[in-house]
Parts: sequence; C-alpha cells; structure tokens
Amino acid sequence: MTWDLYLLFGLVLAGLVYGFAVGRDRAVTVLLSTYLSLAVVTNAPILARISQAFNVGKSSSFQLVWFLGIFFLIFGVLWRSHLLRNLAQERGAWWETALFSFTQVGLLVSIALALLPTEATQNLSPFFQQAFLGEIGRSFWLIAPIPLLYIIGRELFDDDDDE
Repeated sequence: MTWDLYLLFGLVLAGLVYGFAVGRDRAVTVLLSTYLSLAVVTNAPILARISQAFNVGKSSSFQLVWFLGIFFLIFGVLWRSHLLRNLAQERGAWWETALFSFTQVGLLVSIALALLPTEATQNLSPFFQQAFLGEIGRSFWLIAPIPLLYIIGRELFDDDDDE
C-alpha cells in the first residue's frame, strides 16, 4: 500500500467519524460549503487579481488556500443559518450517513488535488491519479453527492407530508 492510499483511508475514516458525530443532515452544510467554495474559487476573477497582488502565480497552491478560506467562511455562515437549522434536526440512517460521508471525502480530496499544482500531484499512484484527477474520477466525485441530496430531501419532505 502506498502513502497516498494510507492518506485516503485516514480521510475516509475521519469523514465517517465526522458524519456519525454530526449526523447526515448537518453534513449537508459541509457539502453545500464545498460546492459554493469550488464555484467561487474557480470562477471569481477577483481572486486571481488578489493572488497577483501577492505575487503568487497560477501554478501555486494558493488556489487551495483560497478554497479552504472561503470554505470555512461559507461553512460558518451556513452553520448559523436559520434556513438549515430545521434540516439539522434529523440524523439520518447509518448507511446514509456513511455513504454521504464517503462521497464528501472523495469530493474534497478530488477538489484539493485539482487545485494543487501538477508538480505536487505527479508522485501519486496511478490509481489515485485516475480516481481523483482523471476525467471520470473528478466527474464522479463532483456528481455523486447530488443524488444523495435528492434522496435526503425527498425523505425529509415525505415525512413533512405525513403530519
């Protein structure tokens, strides 16, 4: 087993522990923060200007720093949001939490690796590169959590209809 697979195993384990600690529906906050941060980092031209002001090139790890900073900012705002407070009352089934945590960790790893310069990821195993940086791998991790959000939302609203 290579070091990158040990890292992945550790991240999946940490994601599962986090998912079971906060519950499935509170983990939705992390997922929304992830998608919003990715959208801002990859599409906001002002961030490139600010990076240029700090003399940080496009190939540096600064995009990952931007992603993490914006992620924690959005996460803090959403965590206190009244909109999501009702959602956080449900913990979800254990298998939903496990699956949701797994896809979240995969998404975060894929995004983090994609934001790093190529030099930083070239020593990863071929499997790891394909699973998280290849076209199919990145597409899978970006899309996989979305059907889970649908399933969670459907269950929440189906429960509300019964009242």
